[in-house]
Amino acid sequence: MVALTDKELIRKFNIRPSDKILDIGGSSKQHDQIKIHTLVDIVRPEEAAYDFDSPLNATKFVRLDIETQRLPFKDNSFDFVLCTHTLEDLHSPFLVIEEMSRVAKRGYIATPSRGLDTTFFHFDITDWLTGPHRTPGFAHHKWLFENKRGVLHLTPKSYPLLYSTEFQFTRWTGPDECQFYWENKIKYKHDVNLDLNLHHLINNYRAYVKHNSKHLHKGLPLVFLDNPWYIFKAYLKLLLKRGQGFKV
Repeated sequence: MVALTDKELIRKFNIRPSDKILDIGGSSKQHDQIKIHTLVDIVRPEEAAYDFDSPLNATKFVRLDIETQRLPFKDNSFDFVLCTHTLEDLHSPFLVIEEMSRVAKRGYIATPSRGLDTTFFHFDITDWLTGPHRTPGFAHHKWLFENKRGVLHLTPKSYPLLYSTEFQFTRWTGPDECQFYWENKIKYKHDVNLDLNLHHLINNYRAYVKHNSKHLHKGLPLVFLDNPWYIFKAYLKLLLKRGQGFKV
C-alpha cells in the first residue's frame, strides 16, 4: 500500500463536503483537497519543520500536546478524523487514540508499515533525520504499527534489537503504509509485556519476521558502508546542496 491521495481518501471513505473534519498532527503536511474544519497540533503549519511557508488551510487551529492533553471537544463533535504519520512519533500515543474514538464518528489512521520502519535505509548525508549513518527505518519513530483484521496493533520500536545481527534487514518488498479505517471506536492492542520483558519483545519481533519472511531481505548495515553507488550519490547531493536537509 502506498499513501492515499486526498482524492483517494474522499472516494474510498465517502467523505462529503458537508462533513466536519478533524486533522490530528497534520501541520507538517496539510490536506489540499479535503476541507479541514479543525487542525490540532503542537505547532502551527508555518512553524512546522518541513514547510515554513505554508499558511493554515483549516478553518480553525488548536495548539495542543496530544500526548498529555485531552482534545477540547465534545463527544462525536466531528464526522471524520484524519491522523496520518503522527502516532509513530509519539512517546505515548494511547491518549490521543482514545480521544479520537471519543470525538469523531469515524476516521482514518496511517503510519509507515512495520516492515518499512524496521528496514535499514541507504546512506544519505543530506537527510537530517539520519545523518551519515544507516538507521533502521525512520530514526525518530517510537512505535511500529500493524492492522490485523481491523485491530491496530502497537509494538515498541527497539533500536537495540534492530541493530542486532538477527534483525539487520536492508530491503522490504511489502506495503509502505499501515492503513487503518475505523467506525464508532478504534480497536487497538498493546501488550504491556512487550515493554516490561525483553524476551517477549524478541519473540514478537521473531514472529513478525517469520510471518513476513518473503518481504524481508537481509543485509550488512552494521558495516555502515553502503553500496559505492549510493555513497557517490550521497556526496554528490551534498556537493549540489540537494536532499532533505537542504529543503528548509
